[in-house]
Amino acid sequence: AIEGISVQTPEMVNQDVCIIVAVTKLLHKEVGAALNSFDFKNIVFLNEQEEFYLMSCYYAKIGKFPIAKHVEFSPHVDLAVYEVRNHKDKELTTKPVLQAFEHTLQAGAALTEERIASLCDSTGVNISSRNKQYCEMTATYWVWKNTSHDWKGIEHYRRHLCVEEDMITDKIDAILPFPYICYPDAIHQLSRFVCKDVIDAMLYALNSLHAEQFEDYLDILHGPYQYTYNLVCAKSEVFDSYCSWFFEITEFMEKHSGLSMIQDTRALSYVAEALTNIFFMRNQNKYRIVHTKKTIFT
Repeated sequence: AIEGISVQTPEMVNQDVCIIVAVTKLLHKEVGAALNSFDFKNIVFLNEQEEFYLMSCYYAKIGKFPIAKHVEFSPHVDLAVYEVRNHKDKELTTKPVLQAFEHTLQAGAALTEERIASLCDSTGVNISSRNKQYCEMTATYWVWKNTSHDWKGIEHYRRHLCVEEDMITDKIDAILPFPYICYPDAIHQLSRFVCKDVIDAMLYALNSLHAEQFEDYLDILHGPYQYTYNLVCAKSEVFDSYCSWFFEITEFMEKHSGLSMIQDTRALSYVAEALTNIFFMRNQNKYRIVHTKKTIFT
């Protein structure tokens, strides 16, 4: 049982029962094939719009994570959202149509001669060569160090943050996707992807660099909420503060952990989600954070 709710295996469930699948769209095909192998007749897959609606109702009920609102008369804003792509990305069956403020940015461009975008994270001040370890965060680093827009954002080639210019007013500081609810907590979510040594290295870095906030960080890690995918759109000063805080921690981990998996695997890209979550959860009262839906392309 989970939280007192009984869990049944497929063999225990009547084939005519209605099954609602609420995992990411990227796993729908895989989950659907598994369910079809048991001859279930009534399978409903939630899309991201339905997911957003259910989450918005729930969070409104408990008074958390307000939604970004469209305003009738929005001031002009210098906004740039960077869609991160890599030359190894899987071909999509449906492709997004970019708005004027969205720009494709090639991540890990230092590791290949192939060019898929006019903007590359290997120019200017960059850590492009570390893309195998940092994944999309090398693009985030490039945006931090090489752009000066009033508002900056990061999204992925198959996960777009649904930001609109008329959402941005002087009354908000950042727009994020809704956090997911993790069971039993956020640190267990991280442990699905990295070993205990990596988590210990992250905790050591957090405690070494931010001892006064460390207990707050632990409360967040042992809480149920998790901002995922490192999708962020924020005022320049907020975006830059986030990046400054974030990369100080990961650079500390690289320098002091002595763990080969931090140097040789993508462990830091998983740590990135945990750190993004900590930063924005810790600053819920400092920054005016609102939330919007995300669109997933397959």
